Amino acid sequence: MNIKKNRIGLGTFPLASVFTRVTKKQAEGIVKTFLDNGGYYIDSAPLYGFGKVEELLGRVLRQYSRNKYFIITKCGYIDVVGKSFQTVKKSCKYKDVIRECEKSLERLKVDSIDLYFVHSPDPTTPFDETMDALEKLQKDGKIREIGVSNVNLEELKGYNKKGKIEYIQNRFSLINRSINEKFERYLVKNNIMLIPYQPIERSQLSDRVSSEYNFRKGDLRIGRTDWEDVPFTVITKWVQKYIAPIAKEKGVAVEQLVMAWELQQKYVGFVIPGATSEKQVLTNSASDKVTLSKSNILKIGKAYYALEKMIKTKFSKTVREFRGLNEKYY
Repeated sequence: MNIKKNRIGLGTFPLASVFTRVTKKQAEGIVKTFLDNGGYYIDSAPLYGFGKVEELLGRVLRQYSRNKYFIITKCGYIDVVGKSFQTVKKSCKYKDVIRECEKSLERLKVDSIDLYFVHSPDPTTPFDETMDALEKLQKDGKIREIGVSNVNLEELKGYNKKGKIEYIQNRFSLINRSINEKFERYLVKNNIMLIPYQPIERSQLSDRVSSEYNFRKGDLRIGRTDWEDVPFTVITKWVQKYIAPIAKEKGVAVEQLVMAWELQQKYVGFVIPGATSEKQVLTNSASDKVTLSKSNILKIGKAYYALEKMIKTKFSKTVREFRGLNEKYY
């Protein structure tokens, strides 16, 4: 990780038009705006657009010097081109990891991937087999750093027997405390950094969302438990009552405040918010410059505990349970 670079990266899943419609031209503009304004960390995966987002990145990145970006992608799903979320198959077997890495390199038009994640554990493949493949790719110079995504602590330990894991990528945010104290201690002790995804909860923690938010047909948020009427309305009102005033006092957007809070966590390396417009890219990137005082941190903490207490009192649930998230906080 380059500590001199902007710690707000770019998550590219939204470029596959899974939320707001994004044209090819708009997607290329988003990536260029990110890079032209000091962006560095770009996160992708073969699953994003089933190869199309990696191909899009390949077209854009070849216009920039290789030292201008840090490219992240993933293994774990095979033969993604032409597939759908319903038909794509998972595999972290040795030969599949090697083959899929080669395909990603070809789509991205690069000689090496800076950080290669296991997208999620494959229950049919031993951790050691997957790690043997990743170590082979690293030895051959095809990948530089190794990470695992969507893991609980025991799975992380399974992958990290040789101490090779440098990053994990899990869903984490101000309202999604997926790293408990035991997990945190392991990360810190083993020098493993968390790269949170969904840091602004697909816009729930932003200035853009209100309780009257309208989805377009095909938006992946439709039907998600954390976007159902009751939890969505509760979170939206909480943001407006507790978080927005803190952001206003700081003179920043809500999304900038919550991402600045994430960067304060000692186990967080950088964050990868998505974007569906160039304006969002610029707003997100500016979060790296937001400094939070001890008073700010205290206020944000009190706001979260108010949410936690209200949900426990009114619904007899934890925040995670109330939002319908599983043990890995998906």
